[in-house]
Amino acid sequence: MRVVNTSVLGIIESVKPGETAILEYLPSYIPEFTLLKLMEYSEEMKIPLIIDDNFDTLPVIAAHIENLGIKVDFSGVYVIKTGGRIDVGNVVARVPFHPDPRVYIKNYEKEASKVFEEVEDSINLVLGLENFLKTLSSPSDIYLTIWILQRFLGNTRRRTFYLFNKKILESLSPIVSSEMKRVASTVVEMVPYPTGAILRFVKSTDVDLLGEELKVDIGGEL
Repeated sequence: MRVVNTSVLGIIESVKPGETAILEYLPSYIPEFTLLKLMEYSEEMKIPLIIDDNFDTLPVIAAHIENLGIKVDFSGVYVIKTGGRIDVGNVVARVPFHPDPRVYIKNYEKEASKVFEEVEDSINLVLGLENFLKTLSSPSDIYLTIWILQRFLGNTRRRTFYLFNKKILESLSPIVSSEMKRVASTVVEMVPYPTGAILRFVKSTDVDLLGEELKVDIGGEL
C-alpha cells in the first residue's frame, strides 16, 4: 500500500450523511485527537456534534485533554448519556442503565431517535460502546444490538463515527466485530506514531480511499 498525506477535513467528509464509520485504534491519545478534530469540524462547518457517551467515556477523554494542557469548551457539544454519572457537554438525553440489554437498547433507540429528529445534519461520535458490548452474553442480544445500529444506516440526519479500542473489541465474541464491520460503510484502522497516525481504509464507499494508508500528522504526541 502507498502512504499519502491527507487532511482531517477530507477524511471526515469521506463519510457521507447516512453512513456509518468504524474507527479502530490502539491504546494512545487517538480518541482525544479524534474528538478535538470533530469538534473543530463541527464548529467550522456549523454542523452539530452529537456524542453518545457510554458509561462515562467522554469524561475520561475530557480529563485527558485537560491533562495535556488543552482548554476545551464542551458546552456546544450535544450528549446522549447512556449509563454513567458524570456529565460533560450539553446533555440532551439520558438512557439509564438497565440490567436487561434488550430494554436498555430499546430505551436508547427511543431517546436517540428524538434527538436526531431535531437536526437536519449532524456528526455523531459514539464513545465507549465496547463497554456496553462487553455486557452482552447471548447471540440474540448481540444481534438485537446490531439490528438497532443497522436501522440508523441511511438516516441522512447523521454521519456516525464509532470509536473502538481495538484490543477490547478483539477480546469480545468474534460475532461482534464481524457484524459491526458488516453493517458499517467505512472501516478504518488507526495506528499511532509519535506525531500523528496512519489510517488504513479497510472498507470505504470512496473507491479512492479503499485499500489506502493515509498519513495524518498533527505535530504532537499521540
